[in-house]
Amino acid sequence: MDKKTVKDHIINALDDLRQSELKAFRHKLCDTDFEEGVSIAKGKVEGADSLDLADIIVRTFSEANSVKVTVRVLRAIGENQIANILERKEGRQDNILERKTGQAGKMSGAIERTATNADGRLDLTVNGVHFVDRHREALIKRTPIVAPILDALLTEKMIHQELYTEIVTATTTPQSKMRMLFLATTAWGTKQKDYFYKILEREQPFLIEELQKI
Repeated sequence: MDKKTVKDHIINALDDLRQSELKAFRHKLCDTDFEEGVSIAKGKVEGADSLDLADIIVRTFSEANSVKVTVRVLRAIGENQIANILERKEGRQDNILERKTGQAGKMSGAIERTATNADGRLDLTVNGVHFVDRHREALIKRTPIVAPILDALLTEKMIHQELYTEIVTATTTPQSKMRMLFLATTAWGTKQKDYFYKILEREQPFLIEELQKI
């Protein structure tokens, strides 16, 4: 069993960065426009090492959000491999926590609440229109946090690093960021849109549940 804390995993991830990369991380951490409305002053992280940065991130964003913030900044500086490893470690810790608290399946299980056809496969297309296309306007207007969705899409190589960086670093509203993302979905087939739906249902379960009833 992994007995390391969230902060430990963040420290290990940042320890894998060279000094120049750690400097880029510090700069991007302060330069990123987080949807949560939280920012970190550059003077606060100047000269900070991995341990200091992990402590600042956890104290600023809370333990629950600190890994997502770290992963987002790592991807923004092109360190996708380290970001992927950190995400997997967070996933294992989430599973352990869910088993301990009896909450297993509340979030990941939301993915299972999808429409299926007679063969038990996902069937999200009605009259030739996919769920994400049918509810495009509502998804753009009502998705408050876009970064975790972008992280998942980048991990699955459904969007390119350039588009990810462009959207993440854009100084604009979540609605504008979702609109930019939806431009990319025009080239996706049903399989990609099904996976996009699963990500949306995992990150915004209550919104998707409401849209399912429409």
